[in-house]
Amino acid sequence: MRPVKITVTNLKTHNYAYITSYPKKPKRIKYKVPLYLVTVEGKKADNSTVIEDFQAIRFGVHKPFNDSAPRIVGLSDSQTHTLSWDPISTIQNEDAWRVYEGFFIHRGPRDLLKGDFGSIGCVEICGPGEWDRFNDTIRLLSGCKDLKKASNNRLITADYEACDRPKLIKVGK
Repeated sequence: MRPVKITVTNLKTHNYAYITSYPKKPKRIKYKVPLYLVTVEGKKADNSTVIEDFQAIRFGVHKPFNDSAPRIVGLSDSQTHTLSWDPISTIQNEDAWRVYEGFFIHRGPRDLLKGDFGSIGCVEICGPGEWDRFNDTIRLLSGCKDLKKASNNRLITADYEACDRPKLIKVGK
């Protein structure tokens, strides 16, 4: 078994996604958020270093009540966490990497512009098949076929680089 480091960078990828606020989604209003580079780094069994790149939503839009103003939320300070593989209540029948409390790294939207994902500041790995590729990379580098085993052995860490929260940009009217 080998350690794996996930880095949530402050580097925008020049791509963006449309998301709704969470948990309240009045009239399914969409917001435009930038995607950030996320890397997964470790060593394979032959000791060769591997670094794989992914795009992710890093910041979401929080709207706790229908009459409250939406605001950008997410982890913006530099910090490091050991992750655990746990069920996530906001996505039915799926597990995700828990950073702490309600913050996760999880599957994001496959279609970046559809706007069918509400986001509240979790890191969401975006694109068709990318969540599977992300976890397959962790399996390869950790040497654990079972992600829960990698979690139980505290092999997976996430480093968050300090990052300014982006501006709130409403799409459309």
